[in-house]
Amino acid sequence: MKFLVLFALLTSNVFAWGPEGHMIVAEIAQKELSPKAKAGVTDLLRGQSLADVSNWADSIKGQTEWMHTKPWHFVDIPDGESYDTIEHAHDGDTIVAITELVAVLKSKSADFDTKQNALKFIVHFVGDIHQPLHVGRPSDRGGNSTKVIFEGKNSNLHAFWDSGIISQENMDYVTYARRISGQTNFIKSYDLPELSFSQIITESLTARPDIYNFKTAADEGPIHLDQAYLKRNLAFMNSRLLIGGKRLASLLNTVYK
Repeated sequence: MKFLVLFALLTSNVFAWGPEGHMIVAEIAQKELSPKAKAGVTDLLRGQSLADVSNWADSIKGQTEWMHTKPWHFVDIPDGESYDTIEHAHDGDTIVAITELVAVLKSKSADFDTKQNALKFIVHFVGDIHQPLHVGRPSDRGGNSTKVIFEGKNSNLHAFWDSGIISQENMDYVTYARRISGQTNFIKSYDLPELSFSQIITESLTARPDIYNFKTAADEGPIHLDQAYLKRNLAFMNSRLLIGGKRLASLLNTVYK
């Protein structure tokens, strides 16, 4: 992918974290921007906040001119494999996308619109890579093919992690971000000058057995998720939202240092 060329020429339905989750990640990041990063972001987004643009990448990917960006929202890694051992998709993935978009944002030659789009993509994709099912099993399309039922409603495992768990908390994104920001037990290592993709991938792969820990086997029909499953995974999901927001801020602070 050559972003400078693509963006110069260009003026599915995977919604990682759902709209609320992406806004939570972005809201957390906004609060931790350095003065230089805040000024740079404000200028590039023409006064909009990171949360305001956090779902733009999802909103445009169904449009013909942007359909090539769909593979940039995730990376598939089978059980027992790592990013270094898999065959990489020729259309790119979220790791390739973030890496090249950061280079665009740092570029002295990229024009305003190109950098603005790059920033909006970065905000979204850093959220994506912290949703553990966006580092997904290709066998079930990151949980999209694993049918689940929660409180009588049909869904799939990916959608449940995108928005089903968050919706149970019943609060707006600003309140949610504020609440989990104060829970320091969620903080691990996040203060990275550049995103440590290997660390983020390892975190998701390590959590995979718990995410797929069901009472019913997938081949026996829809899986019934109960409150115990929700409770068991809520803290981990909140930690991904919080760490994702803090890593996004750390990344942007480095870009605008």
